[in-house]
Amino acid sequence: MTTADGAAPNPIGRQDAADLIGLLAVLEGHVIAGDLDPHVVGRLSERLVRPGAGAAELRVALGNLSGRLRYVLGEHDEQPAPDTGEVDLYLGFATEDAARAFAAGVPAAGVPVAVDGRSYDDGTIRWQVAVRSTTLPLTGGFEHERERLLALAAENGGRDGGWGSPGPDVR
Repeated sequence: MTTADGAAPNPIGRQDAADLIGLLAVLEGHVIAGDLDPHVVGRLSERLVRPGAGAAELRVALGNLSGRLRYVLGEHDEQPAPDTGEVDLYLGFATEDAARAFAAGVPAAGVPVAVDGRSYDDGTIRWQVAVRSTTLPLTGGFEHERERLLALAAENGGRDGGWGSPGPDVR
């Protein structure tokens, strides 16, 4: 993955950086949606990651490049650490006991879990469990892991709460 290698001899303009951030966001959205031609994904992956990298790695590379451009614009005091691409899967439960029973059933090997009392908007789910994924989104492994966790949550009366960028480290 491309990383910063020092300052460029000529600075980039603010509007150019902002435009590039927008372009990267649009590309990342299309990668996530899966509606880019596989040839385009392959060519972008070759340029930003490595030959043979897939959509999952490309999504991470686009996000990291955007973060570095945001640093150039002064949105961060320090250059952000590269994103690993890990996400948290969120599962909601009506009671703390159900949330803790689910968390106890999640395999401990490499899958950090955090239980909190965040409320969902619909008023029925009161407890959320965040499970750090061990695989990148946009891969078959991620979908398999997600389906396994959803089945385990359903056994405890839980349901899908989506997935997103990791919250505080739960390891």
